[in-house]
Amino acid sequence: MRFIVHLLILLVLLLSAPLSLVGQTVEARQPYYLGLKRDLLYGAGAAGSVVLGKVLRERTPDIVLADLRLNSIPDFDQVATQFSSPTARNWSDHSLYASAALPGLLLLSPAGRKHAFSIGVLFAETMLLNQGLTDIIKSSAKRPRPYVFDENLPPETVIKGNDRAAFLSGHTSTSAAAGYFFARAFADLHPNSNLRPFVWGLGAGLPALTGYLRIRAGQHYPSDVLAGYVLGGVIGYLLPALHRRPTRKRRLALTLNGAGGRLVYRLQ
Repeated sequence: MRFIVHLLILLVLLLSAPLSLVGQTVEARQPYYLGLKRDLLYGAGAAGSVVLGKVLRERTPDIVLADLRLNSIPDFDQVATQFSSPTARNWSDHSLYASAALPGLLLLSPAGRKHAFSIGVLFAETMLLNQGLTDIIKSSAKRPRPYVFDENLPPETVIKGNDRAAFLSGHTSTSAAAGYFFARAFADLHPNSNLRPFVWGLGAGLPALTGYLRIRAGQHYPSDVLAGYVLGGVIGYLLPALHRRPTRKRRLALTLNGAGGRLVYRLQ
């Protein structure tokens, strides 16, 4: 949750920045457009989902294994019960962190640095919304993780809330949200770049690796990973897409550049 708190602080600071620092106009050729009302709504909705998800996760009670009703595992997911690798679990953390850091690579280009404000707002909204929806789904499904089905576990074993958070994979959804956001933003910033296929491969491939490692770690079923991949990928792709056009034409616009500023008022 510390990472999420930092994202919340970042979102608040970015949205509360003076208009002169934003410097956005409808006429400017830029990949994304921010609207105060729209992005406050998106930000508030995303932050609200995080709070709701956290509350629901904390309300998931501990339960003794003997009192837990275990449903049969679908054939498609049976393979997950055969794995339990601490090494894979550690590497899944590393791949998650690597995915979350991908959008930072956008700042290596002049175009990325020029539009860092917009990218920062969109990335914060993306990660907050993904985390919130992931936690809400986890707390609603309460699916036991594969290791809970171990026949060697004594009946008096206490099953904690996180032991019933298999569906869907949070590692995979977070990795996919960041990866697809990175690839989509790169394509929008550099529409003619020859690197786009490689960037999309990295943005889509790293979350897939994260999901595979979560299965090998014995933490998730294949269906958990697929669902997490879809959720994160859709959010990471759509948030930038929703900002490709301005909310409406503004009659008054303020821009700043190195030589000074300009105030434009539309008569029509």
